[in-house]
Amino acid sequence: MNKVLSFTEARTLAMTEFYRRLLPCLCAVSLVGTQLPEANAAPTEPNQFATQQLAPTSNVPHLKDIGQSEAGLSPSATSSRDAASSVSLVSAEDDLAAETSSAVLENKQEEVAAELRVAMLQEKQEAESSGNDNDQPSADSSRVDLLKQIDVVIAQQQSATSSNEDHDAQVASLKQLLTRLADGKIEDRTPPYSIVYQDGLKESVRNANTRLLSAESSVVSARDAAETAKLELDDRAKTLRQRKENSTPATESEIQIAELEQKLAEEMLVLRRQELSIAEANQAIAKLQLEIEEKKLAIVGDHIVFTREMLEQKLDDFDLREIELKQQVARLKNELHFAERRWMAARQETDSTSNAGPELTERVDSLKVAQMTLQNHSSLINQQLQRIPILKKAWERRFLVVTNQAERKERQAWAEETEQQIEQIERDRRARQFKLDELRVNQSNVEAKIDAINGSNPAVRRWLESKRDSLAKQMEVYNSSVISLDNAERTLQRLKNQIDGEPGRSVSEIIEDTWDQTQRVWNYELANIEDTSLTVGKVCSSVLLLFIGFMLARWFSALLGRRLPKWGVEEAAAHAIESLTFYALLITLGLTALRYANVPLTVFTFLGGAVAIGVGFGSQNILNNFISGLILLAERPIKVGDLVSVDGTLGNVTTIGARSTQIRTGENQDIIVPNSKFLENNVTNLTRRDDRLRTSVTIGVAYGSNLDSVLRLLARAASEQSGVLERPKPMVWFNDFGDNALVFQVHFWIQAKNVTQMRMIETGVRLKIDSMFREAEIVIAFPQRDLHIQASRPIDLRLIGSNGPSQHDLDSIGDAA
Repeated sequence: MNKVLSFTEARTLAMTEFYRRLLPCLCAVSLVGTQLPEANAAPTEPNQFATQQLAPTSNVPHLKDIGQSEAGLSPSATSSRDAASSVSLVSAEDDLAAETSSAVLENKQEEVAAELRVAMLQEKQEAESSGNDNDQPSADSSRVDLLKQIDVVIAQQQSATSSNEDHDAQVASLKQLLTRLADGKIEDRTPPYSIVYQDGLKESVRNANTRLLSAESSVVSARDAAETAKLELDDRAKTLRQRKENSTPATESEIQIAELEQKLAEEMLVLRRQELSIAEANQAIAKLQLEIEEKKLAIVGDHIVFTREMLEQKLDDFDLREIELKQQVARLKNELHFAERRWMAARQETDSTSNAGPELTERVDSLKVAQMTLQNHSSLINQQLQRIPILKKAWERRFLVVTNQAERKERQAWAEETEQQIEQIERDRRARQFKLDELRVNQSNVEAKIDAINGSNPAVRRWLESKRDSLAKQMEVYNSSVISLDNAERTLQRLKNQIDGEPGRSVSEIIEDTWDQTQRVWNYELANIEDTSLTVGKVCSSVLLLFIGFMLARWFSALLGRRLPKWGVEEAAAHAIESLTFYALLITLGLTALRYANVPLTVFTFLGGAVAIGVGFGSQNILNNFISGLILLAERPIKVGDLVSVDGTLGNVTTIGARSTQIRTGENQDIIVPNSKFLENNVTNLTRRDDRLRTSVTIGVAYGSNLDSVLRLLARAASEQSGVLERPKPMVWFNDFGDNALVFQVHFWIQAKNVTQMRMIETGVRLKIDSMFREAEIVIAFPQRDLHIQASRPIDLRLIGSNGPSQHDLDSIGDAA
């Protein structure tokens, strides 16, 4: 069949034919240069010496001349090419195709093979002449090694050229297929399409994406390798230039070696460029394949059909697979019994031997590994059998979803169940991967032991190799299991995607779904206490009940505290009843909330002991004050409104709380006193029985005062003061003969509820005493001192006028003193 050639292919063939015809001419020129060395100018040319050596034994041109011929250059251009500092990495595609065409590569391979034969012959002659006494490698042997490497690289270039040709054909075929898909039709397929076919297309798209990522990574690696080859060629060219600049007859062989090394680097660069071209072609192929699969998937679109016959076919396939797996399990079971008997026999032989050698030890280990391989294989197959009903159910559910035969709640339940199954498969896959890593390590250790034996003990080596094979079998089994897990996950994922990809919900469906989700959260079980479920709803209801109960208990107790005084209950008693009622209601509501949540009180048996220990050590003061507050409310040694004195502080009780009591002083300062203070220390309650108080006022009068008048006036002042009770009557005491006064104290009873009232009455009594004493000319004493002066003669006293004393008077007073 005639094939239409592209411009690039035509140009490549033309250049190949040109090189094929030019090559013999260049070879002849090279032979002429070999026969006439004096015609060639520069003695520093590195290839002259090699050409003169090759001339007597062969008419084949030198390898460097072959390279010049392929490049279309004459031998006179050798120095200019060798002097080039580097070779461009990225050249035109046409040049690379011409340089690596089949004809050019065949000619290059023939020339290298001819020169290699000559070099090998010279190496043999040199070895015979030297008698093999020199252990150092000769220049000929180095040339042979380099030529062999060049020959291998050229062979790789030929393989790469063939791959490029195949890739070109594949790219052309894929482009034609993509063009045909532009019509919106798939060959050999007519709509509607099977859902199984759609699944295959989706899997193909996924695989195409994976191949594209791999191809892109390969392009990056190939580009890096080409850059490295270019740098290597630059280094070889630099080395060759330096050796040519310092060349001597003794270094001609080194120059020849350097030329071959540069040639090898050039060929390696060509090979790396070919590999880069192949990687780019693979990338283009991967892109085209992805476009084709995506195009097919777009064509299929919604033209999908899922019939009952298709479902039955899939279920039949699962049944057949189940039969095959059961047969494998039965076969593995028999093999496992046989392996166990072999291992037990080897174990008994090892135990019966006093000094078991390494052969018996390795035999037991190898048989044990073989047994474990069969056991793991059987276990993995059983797991596959357990997944088959799940996969069958997934296909049945998918059929119902596609055919719109499933209700909304069923689909939601299926989606959640499928999600859980996918998560379980993910966990199983991770476990398989860990096991594979472990097997790789074990296999590496066995390989190291085999290398260490090195044929010294064939029996041990045989068992080690058997152990290695068993580990390799296990790795194969686990790899197959991972693949099975991947297939199962894809099946379940398709069902989940089918459910998630349904049309949008209506408002009523959204409300229904929200309500269902709320109910699921409300009924979510947080804990299980004595076969009693503790759910989120019960916890929330209990907390809400406690909050509402707290508010109601506070409201009811406050209402009761306000009503009781109106019913004849004392205010202090009403306050105590209010506090006790609040705590009782709060405890009752707490127990009710726990009962509503179905939390048995027996749970707090151990908790109560732990709390008691913790409270006894860590919360001793808090609990002490709390219990003291309860005792104060129950026994009522003090009440709200009582006038008390605590540690010298006098004030009225305003609040008796659970932890502390608040006292307000006459200065309107609130003092917080812990409840334990009222039980542990001496507390004076001035108004415990009633609000009658006996108080007193102390006063001193001057010596010489009429004491009867003082007693009468003091009693009268107290009696006439408002606020002082008539009964008991005020009483006056003559307490003491003081240093500066005669001390009297008047006692009287008053009716006061706080310090302010008491102080006001005392102040009034003092004012009346002062007023009466002034009228009666009774002097209220104050501190005074008597000064006694002893002198030998009377003191002369003189009155001093308003103008002040004279100097004479002052002198007289001083003399008298």
